[in-house]
Amino acid sequence: MIPCSAAKLRLPPDEKVPAEKLYQGPYFTKALAAARAIPDVTILILSGLHGFIAPGTPIASYEKRLDPRHVDHSRHRVQVDAMGPAVSHAPEVIALAGRDYAEATAAVWPHTLRPLSRAGIGVQLQRLTRIAAAADPRAAALTFAAEANQPPGFADRPSHRGP
Repeated sequence: MIPCSAAKLRLPPDEKVPAEKLYQGPYFTKALAAARAIPDVTILILSGLHGFIAPGTPIASYEKRLDPRHVDHSRHRVQVDAMGPAVSHAPEVIALAGRDYAEATAAVWPHTLRPLSRAGIGVQLQRLTRIAAAADPRAAALTFAAEANQPPGFADRPSHRGP
């Protein structure tokens, strides 16, 4: 799962483009590149307005960030269930996103891995870049997720084992 982006392609009113083309922010771009680098995955975008959508879903521009105080987890579960059991019962879910989006994802999939957890924005962007460039992007994401579960401060130290 990757987050949407506040920076969006300028579109005429009511025109729609695939979500992956609408979102233009550098965080989104890096998250999408990292997600695409991981083989054999289904990529979902968590949109502040639309909930969980596929990158190719046509949408119009909008202005709404995911508000963690008002997330409709039941709506998200219905969306995910409609995507079929391969998605709704995915044995592994990786949230390439910051806290609010990762927590909303974990409300649907409690076993969500969070490789960007406990990191500031700069470190998150570095991790996304390293995941995308890694010889084994999935292993890189899992290493960062494991480090994120260590005591505070540990995850931001350079890894001698990781990617």
